[in-house]
Amino acid sequence: MARVSALIILLGWCITGHAQPLKVCTNEWPPYTLLEDGQVRGIDADLLQLALSNLGVSYEITLEPWRRCLRKMADGKLDILLDAFYSDERAKTMIFPSEPMAESAMVLFHARTRPHNIRSVDDLKGLRVGTEPGYAYSHEAFATGTHFIREDAPTLDANIGKLMLGRIDLVITDRAVGLFTAKNLGVQDEIAYSAQPLYSDHVYAAFSRRSEAAALVPSFEQELRRLKQSPEYTAILRRYHQHSTAPTAGQSNASAD
Repeated sequence: MARVSALIILLGWCITGHAQPLKVCTNEWPPYTLLEDGQVRGIDADLLQLALSNLGVSYEITLEPWRRCLRKMADGKLDILLDAFYSDERAKTMIFPSEPMAESAMVLFHARTRPHNIRSVDDLKGLRVGTEPGYAYSHEAFATGTHFIREDAPTLDANIGKLMLGRIDLVITDRAVGLFTAKNLGVQDEIAYSAQPLYSDHVYAAFSRRSEAAALVPSFEQELRRLKQSPEYTAILRRYHQHSTAPTAGQSNASAD
C-alpha cells in the first residue's frame, strides 16, 4: 500500500509539468562524490543517478565548496543537497529521507611520526584537530568541547597537508574519504587513524522544503531502499572499493598497499 501511495505522489508530481531538471549540489568527498572525466561520479553520486533515473526524474548536479552548496540551499536555488549530515537546524529547511545514502565512520587521522591513539573526545585535550567549514559534526562533545582546538581548512586536502607539516595534530573525516584522499595525495604510507571511530553517522540526499521536489521523498526512499539490495548497488560499491588501507594507530609500522 505504501508503494502504491508513493507511485501516486510521483505520478502527480510528473503530471503537473515539472520539466525543469532538479538542481543538486554536493562537494568533492571521494569515494562518495568525485570528479571523473568532467562528470560528477562516486558511490553516492552514482546511487542518486540510479534512483532518480528509475523514478523518471531528470537533474543537474554540480560539485562545489560545501559552504556554497549550503548557501544555495538557503537561498532556494537547490532541490537536493547530496551527502548532508543531519542536524536539527538543517531539518528546519530540509527533508531528510528515512533511508540514508551511506553510513559514515568518522575517524581521527594522524601522522605516523606523531601517533595519537584517541578513544574518546576526552583524549583530545590540548590537541589541534583539522575540521572543514560548514560541516555538521553530530557528536555533541566534539562539536562543543573547549578542551581542544578545532581548526578549519577549506578542504580535506589542505587539512592533510597541514597534518603532514605538523601544523595540526589530527584530522577528523570519514574513514573511506580520508584513505581515498591520502592515496591521491601520495601520503597513504605516512598517515594512520585511530582504530575506533570517534562516532558514526549517516549522510543523506536532503530535499529542500521550499522545492516542489519534496513530494518525491516517499518514492525516493522506497527506490533507494530497493536499490541497496540490488546487483546494481553491489557493482557501484565494487567500482569504488578501496584496496589500499592506512594503518591504524595499533598498526603504525604497517604500510598501506
